[in-house]
Amino acid sequence: MGSSKYSIKLFIYLVSLSLLGFGFFWSFSSSQLIITKLVIGILFLVFFLFLLKYLNKTNRDLLKFLDAIKYFENVALNDSSGLSFDKLNITYNEITNQLKDAWLAKEFQQQYFQYTLENIDVGIISFDKTGKIEILNKAAKSILGIRSLNHIDNLNTEIGQIGEELKNLVPGHSKILKVNTTIDQLSILAKLTNLKIGEKQIKLVSLQDIKTQLEQSELEAWQKLIKVLTHEIMNSVTPIKSLTYSMQKVLESANENKNLDESLIKGLNAIEKRSKGLLDFVESYKNLTQIQKPVYERVQIKSLVENVTQLMSKELEKHHITVKIEMNPEDISIIADEKLITQVIVNLILNSLKAMGGKNNKILKIESSGLEKNRVYIKVSDNGKGISPEILDKIFVPFFSTYENGSGIGLSFARQVMVLHNGRIDVQSNTEKGTVFTLSF
Repeated sequence: MGSSKYSIKLFIYLVSLSLLGFGFFWSFSSSQLIITKLVIGILFLVFFLFLLKYLNKTNRDLLKFLDAIKYFENVALNDSSGLSFDKLNITYNEITNQLKDAWLAKEFQQQYFQYTLENIDVGIISFDKTGKIEILNKAAKSILGIRSLNHIDNLNTEIGQIGEELKNLVPGHSKILKVNTTIDQLSILAKLTNLKIGEKQIKLVSLQDIKTQLEQSELEAWQKLIKVLTHEIMNSVTPIKSLTYSMQKVLESANENKNLDESLIKGLNAIEKRSKGLLDFVESYKNLTQIQKPVYERVQIKSLVENVTQLMSKELEKHHITVKIEMNPEDISIIADEKLITQVIVNLILNSLKAMGGKNNKILKIESSGLEKNRVYIKVSDNGKGISPEILDKIFVPFFSTYENGSGIGLSFARQVMVLHNGRIDVQSNTEKGTVFTLSF
């Protein structure tokens, strides 16, 4: 409709201009029509200028619109009566409305990002290849004990080369940094991610809670202690066992004082038995310090779980365990050492068997879920007696066991394996509903 109206007006203006032009040249055929010539000439010039202005009006309105887009935060949303026809007017206003909405959405997203960045507990620092700081949130300032930072090299002081360490971080790998404060020395977990925004290279560093790394340090301390204990006990027990065995043979061949010999033999037998027990004890704990270095490969979780349940099938049947397996999705896989992860799951299943010892309806559930927060999870759960809250935080400590004949190394071994895989093992337990162990990769 608007286009037709525009065409009709243009047609009328062109016809009028043509008639005026014809009349103007016709008036020259008579020498007496001076006033007529003047009037027709003026009308012709006025119509010509008006038509030129009318034809250029759409271009002028488009130019105004484009200028408004250039500074589109000031785009006017009211109708422009000077637009050439109605549809163009409507289209212009629809576009300006959409641009305004897009701009407001972008502003909201920017404010939301800034608010989130300033209120999370994880410190965030980003800097370009020259070291110029792009982002520094409140948590990072608090962790580093600074008020502002313009360049990453400004973190290099006489008490530490933090800036240099941050620049030398390997992307995708974590590193524990020691940050000295006026009160104590902090251990900060730093992780670097390289970003490319357009042609600009940005280094994004997160400074965060180091619970996993502290657990790793704790485990390493236990390993050192176990190595010392193993060395000292082995050096002491081995010759005792050998000596008692030799004395036992000598006394068994002597018959002069039978009663005395029998007493000595019984005592030496007890010493030998105890010494053998100590050797077995030391041997079992020595395994904690000699975990093989993982050989990483792509492992299909479904195949892994099926192999484990097949391996444990006799034990599961013996205890009348119902096994439920859920894979979501079924083809999910991880990069891991299959042998070590198999041993971890076997240990968790053995714990579940003990926990469900007194129940009638025993259910063991193994499930996996993938790519939640860029992680893959394997859960082993049971409906056993659960673990009391008082000891829940101790179950991963080496030597600690809630069972009389338990070695106390299964869960400690599992934690070490998960740390080697840059993962975690977590537990949730309820004394009425059972226990869930979660392996996250």
